[in-house]
Amino acid sequence: MEQSKTDLNTGAWEKAGPETGDAENEPGHEGETMEALLAQQAATSEKLAEHKVAWVKVIAVTKDAVLVDVGEKNEGAVPLVEFVSDLSTPNHPAPTPGQRVPVIKVGGLKGGGIALSHLKAKIELGWEMAVKAHAEKQRVRGLVSSSVKGGFIVDVQGVQAFLPASLADLRPVRDPKKMVGTGVRCYVIEVNASKRQLVLSRKAVLEEEAGKRKVKITSELRPGEVRIGRIVRVSSESLIIDIGGLEGMVRAPDMAWGKPDPAAFERGQKLKVKVLVKPEKEGEILFLGIKQLQPNPADALKRRFIAKSTVSGKITEVGAHGVRFEIDSKTNAFVPAAECDTDIVYKIGDPIKAIVLGVDFANFEIRASTLKFSEIHDRKRVAQYMKAPPPLTLGQLLSPEDKG
Repeated sequence: MEQSKTDLNTGAWEKAGPETGDAENEPGHEGETMEALLAQQAATSEKLAEHKVAWVKVIAVTKDAVLVDVGEKNEGAVPLVEFVSDLSTPNHPAPTPGQRVPVIKVGGLKGGGIALSHLKAKIELGWEMAVKAHAEKQRVRGLVSSSVKGGFIVDVQGVQAFLPASLADLRPVRDPKKMVGTGVRCYVIEVNASKRQLVLSRKAVLEEEAGKRKVKITSELRPGEVRIGRIVRVSSESLIIDIGGLEGMVRAPDMAWGKPDPAAFERGQKLKVKVLVKPEKEGEILFLGIKQLQPNPADALKRRFIAKSTVSGKITEVGAHGVRFEIDSKTNAFVPAAECDTDIVYKIGDPIKAIVLGVDFANFEIRASTLKFSEIHDRKRVAQYMKAPPPLTLGQLLSPEDKG
């Protein structure tokens, strides 16, 4: 994700330039007077004497120290390990001569010189930036260093800050160990200057970003389009689906054709959904559908079993409500009591024939009638019986039958 312009990243101290008064230019640089240079060196010496952060120039790097110019022809030394965490396999390169680094005075050196700390300067700068971020409502970046009771400890540029578990995510953190070692963006919501303590909220950042995504997605949504979502909640009545920052609802009737089975869905599962109703106002619900992306089984039945055609099968159920029979392993038909021929004795397992009335779209089975089947066949028999005999041929007229 693109970094917010208001974020204070972990390398912000490197971008922070020396303050006015810190020595920055060597004698002889164009536009620099000796008087200004002396004033800068004096300011640097004053900050160091007061144990404040001062920016100084690296003179040389030895096997165990970084030597810096602290002004007034004096040198200071910073332990190299403060720049390189592991001297045998450094994670960060050592500073180079001419580079400016922030330091704080921590004491004196045997034989003269000043003992300095780069890490303490970074912590001090980190604290100042965190306080500024709190005042200006800017975000800060940090690294979750450990999980503790009630929340997490976050390293914000050297400052140890507390992130309450309730403010660590939009939803409860199920596995705190997974957050350790991850980078987070937070707002500083509380500052205790006397104890040098910070309280953070990552949830505020996530809510802010979620709100922006929600507005963007809502403006782009169109009814009928297909989106990929993730299930965030499952109940017997609905599914709540997150489609990238905007949550929508899949009602039970829209889960599947036929009887819905919420147990077939799991939290965290990804799936495709169709936009049914787009929210037009704040507070309105986004309705999504799953079954709308699948063919309606009733349409296939309607094409296969045409009305008024004859179907046959084996009786599987007999009751006061009617008779149900199996056409094939995947298709059933139902004959309502009003459409049953009362002259037929219905027994489970007996063969049966009926006329197709239509398709039951709710239960995905054929509606049929044995009564109409019998009526049609009775009419055919009557019609055959009532049919007039064929006229006599000329041969039959000229050759009367023998009478005996």
